[in-house]
Amino acid sequence: MRVLPGRRQPGRRLSEYHQPGQRLSERRTRIPLIGILLALFVLSACSPPDLDPAWTAEELYDYGMERVEQEDWLDALDAFRAITLSHSGSDIVDDALYHQGVTHIKLEEYPLAVVVFRRLITDFPQSPFSDESQYQLAYATFLQSNPPHLTQDKTFEAIRELQFFLDEYPDSEWSAEVHELLQECFDKVAEKDYRIGNLYFKMKDWEAARLYYGELLEMYPMSNWASRAQYEIAESYAREGKYREAIEQFDIFIQSFPGNELSEEAGKRLENLRSSYVEAPAAGDGPVSTDGSSPAEFGSGNTP
Repeated sequence: MRVLPGRRQPGRRLSEYHQPGQRLSERRTRIPLIGILLALFVLSACSPPDLDPAWTAEELYDYGMERVEQEDWLDALDAFRAITLSHSGSDIVDDALYHQGVTHIKLEEYPLAVVVFRRLITDFPQSPFSDESQYQLAYATFLQSNPPHLTQDKTFEAIRELQFFLDEYPDSEWSAEVHELLQECFDKVAEKDYRIGNLYFKMKDWEAARLYYGELLEMYPMSNWASRAQYEIAESYAREGKYREAIEQFDIFIQSFPGNELSEEAGKRLENLRSSYVEAPAAGDGPVSTDGSSPAEFGSGNTP
């Protein structure tokens, strides 16, 4: 594939498009399906006034890249779409599709970005942009996901796309970004289980709390919520007066999460519980605490 002067090469990092310091989960929106269809119809039905119909694909590409540098996303989108619509035989169509997808993300048109990246992957499987486009497709899907307390269908969809990436492109230079986004996805779905478990914990429904915490630990053991879930499992047994189980679970916490912010507190609780268990081996004299609070909760109690 011919390299044009100033043409973007595979491997340009997301920081060149995304604002520094902005978390992935902070950028999300929803676009009604009718809006997507209307946008596709209008864009395909008219030509941008600044584009010369006689321009070659290369000239359109250069114009689009100039607009990208100026963060003029709408004009850039017009130029890249003109390449894909009027110069479908050009060897830079995959470049144009890639930039079209990224521009849709900049415009927060995430469903449209997914459509464009999927077209690139399907129509140009040998493109040097195929692995990056698979990542961007997953990224645009994640940006449509709900806050943690709502349903996480889009988060799970993003996870599937990221796992597909790891299967198809195991040696890609984008693997680090994929693992980073996977971690954020897992943290998001794990947070929902933690919130539900923590609610039962505060209600002193210890068994229900442990059910959700246990599912979190089984499904998302590497999430940033796993340590809190393990701590509160141990604490729930302690507050229920089940010293033997509490000691076992605090032991698991200390071994599984060394250096965690709760490690010092877990060590103190374990020492006190062992003393209590020696003094009252039957562990039937009542819970250690009945106020429903948790030492694992800090401040607002919902941010790892």
